Amino acid sequence: MQPTHRYLSNLTPLRGIAAIWVVVFHFQSLVVRFVFPEQTNIVAKGYLMVDLFFIMSGFIICHVYEQSFRAGLKSGNFKRFIVARFARIYPLHFFTLLFLIIYIATTKNWNLINDPKAIPANIFLLHSLGVNKIFTWNVPSWSISAEWWAYMVFPFLVIFIYWKKSFALTVLVLFAVSAYIAILFWIPRHDPFDPTAAMLHNLDTTYDYGFLRGLAGFICGMVLYKIYETGLLNKLFKKDLTAGFLILTTVVCMHFSINDGFYIILFVALVLAFALNDGKLHTLCNIRFAQWLGKISYSIYLSSIFLFMLFFFGYIKLPGVKYAEHSASTDFWTGFGYCVVFLIIHIGISSITYYMIEKPFRKYINARWGKEIMPVYA
Repeated sequence: MQPTHRYLSNLTPLRGIAAIWVVVFHFQSLVVRFVFPEQTNIVAKGYLMVDLFFIMSGFIICHVYEQSFRAGLKSGNFKRFIVARFARIYPLHFFTLLFLIIYIATTKNWNLINDPKAIPANIFLLHSLGVNKIFTWNVPSWSISAEWWAYMVFPFLVIFIYWKKSFALTVLVLFAVSAYIAILFWIPRHDPFDPTAAMLHNLDTTYDYGFLRGLAGFICGMVLYKIYETGLLNKLFKKDLTAGFLILTTVVCMHFSINDGFYIILFVALVLAFALNDGKLHTLCNIRFAQWLGKISYSIYLSSIFLFMLFFFGYIKLPGVKYAEHSASTDFWTGFGYCVVFLIIHIGISSITYYMIEKPFRKYINARWGKEIMPVYA
């Protein structure tokens, strides 16, 4: 189960950027709105960074673990794989959930989101499977649930691919495309706060069909890795020009709010470009701060609840912000300044949760039950 492939360092800061983008998206929703659709939709499309996460996850997990399951499923390998993945995602998830439960129980701020009946689903990572009628507790953790169930089917997908490669890859691509189309256009969806409201054709599904969204992205990442292995696109995608074009295209498409399905194609290409690049982008990605930011990206993503709850429960009111029922807004530069300060404080908190919870518990669980120390980037 030890990894035999090289460390794809370029993907590490990409995770950090995606995590910060998600935090800014939630800041706009939960703290103060300062970027409006008539200006740009770049912030409003921040939820799509989760889809980038899923694609990167499928790509990296395949990069690290696929050789362990090529010959079939063995109990020892499966156990070590599951222990390693559990150690990677569960300790911080459990800590944030426990913190919220204790806080809500102490303050008695029970509500639709902090529903005690939803606690078991969150503990057992079932809260992306439609078992609840709304997103619950530490809201971003729905994606951890989706990720976990993608891990559970990963070994079987690897076996399927090596059993019938061309057929399997065709089936997986068709599944992913069908899943995305279903989420966008076919599956009935509703607003949990207003069931009569019209739902947009987008991929922003969480508690209801989040597992399908996660699996589709994860499979895209796996299929992309098989393309990466062939080396057929290396010459084109290793160039800085290609990476720059894809980054610019992604930003422009978000600005104009292009249909969400198109971003999946862009993200697949973007992950490949980052993985292969050996030019100036590679140099930028390997700056120490960029690597560190990517290393703590999971904490950045999941620990934002500690600051957000101060605003969600009304403990902090910001000067220069216009507050109304269920909303707060301000001008761009005031909101931008608040957002920067928020991010600085939040990254500080995330570094604490990474070094005090995420990293030590991962090492302990792997050493105790997995009998190995898995690489940070996996």
